[in-house]
Order: sequence, then structure tokens, then C-alpha cells
Amino acid sequence: MTDAAHPSNEPMRSIDPADSDPQATYYLLNSVVVPRPIAWVSTLAADGTANLAPHSFCTVAGTQPPTLAFTSIGEKHTVANVRATGDFVFHVVDYAITERMNITAANAPADVSEFELAGLEQTASAKVRSPRVVGAPVAMECVLDRIIDVGHSRMVLGTVVQLHIAERLFDERDRVDPGRLDAVARMGGATYATTRDRFDLTRPSYDDLRVDPATAAD
Repeated sequence: MTDAAHPSNEPMRSIDPADSDPQATYYLLNSVVVPRPIAWVSTLAADGTANLAPHSFCTVAGTQPPTLAFTSIGEKHTVANVRATGDFVFHVVDYAITERMNITAANAPADVSEFELAGLEQTASAKVRSPRVVGAPVAMECVLDRIIDVGHSRMVLGTVVQLHIAERLFDERDRVDPGRLDAVARMGGATYATTRDRFDLTRPSYDDLRVDPATAAD
């Protein structure tokens, strides 16, 4: 780990999105806002078809109530299903299931279940209609809070009503050990990253950072 600052005269490229091709801007955002967690979202279509798709524009949107958010670029099957049923399941992807997750990113027709396409087993959820992925280390059942139009994208917010977390992930403090979770993250393009290279930083208090002018060195 290094604390070396970049040079102040480092060349920078300034880009105005208003003057750029939207697709080019998308690629830039996709490459620099990294690493991003992957929301592996399962939904149920109105005709009963189970859908499963990864969305890497996602985050925790709130904690009271616990709320998750993911964004779909355009009105994809996931969004249509959430509108129809009012719920979804947000799974965390670990390294062991990365290749199967990638299969579910294929542009399959709405009447094709990605569970079957990727050879994944599904099981019933406890509080929502959407099924869960058997073998995913974390699954969070969500009921729809709202869908927000952001240009041609759709941001979906869901309230977490049930969590399912593999017992093996908990440490002696009863917290999830990131090493045991072994989550993967999305980078730009077709590149992914593991979360195996980690370091700790203790958050300082303002008092720790404050310098007393009377005792400061000249």
C-alpha cells in the first residue's frame, strides 16, 4: 500500500457528456466507477417464468428500512417483472458461481428461464413470490418500494424483508467475513475482479486530525 500522491501537473482529459456520444459516455462511466458489486436479481414474470439477470449498477440505498437499489439500462425483463409482481430477490455473487452468473446475462427471450439456461436450481422464497438461487451465498428478498426513471434507465428500489446468509460466512463476532464471502465485482467491459486483495483503514475522528496551533511546529 502506498500513500504517494499523483503529480499536480498530471495531464487530464476533460469531457463534456453533452458533446459526447451517449454510448461512449456509458463506456467511460462503466470503466471508472469501479469496482461495482453485482446484484444478481431473480424475478417472476406474470406468466410464471422465473427470470434471473445480473445488474452491476447497484448499491445499498438505505438502512431504516433496509433498502437496496439496482439500475436497469432500459426497460428489461427484470423491470417488467418487478412491475408485474412487486418483488425480487437480490443475490450476492461469489467467485464459485461467477461463470453461471455470466450465462444469465445472455439476452434470452422473456419466456426462457435463465435458471434453466444456466443449470441453476431454484427454491421458494419465504416472503416474496420471486424464487431464490440455490447455492448463492447471500439472498435478500425485497418488496418493491419504487421505480425511478433516470433518462432511459430504470432505478429499482426494494425494501429487504428477509435475508438468507450462508452460516459459513459468519466469524466469531457474528459478522460476515469478506474473505469467506469471496464476492466478485464488475470492472469495465468484460472484466471482473475478486475481493481477495484487502486492507484495513481505521476511520479517524476529527479530534485525531486536529492540530493545536500552539503546539504545531513552525
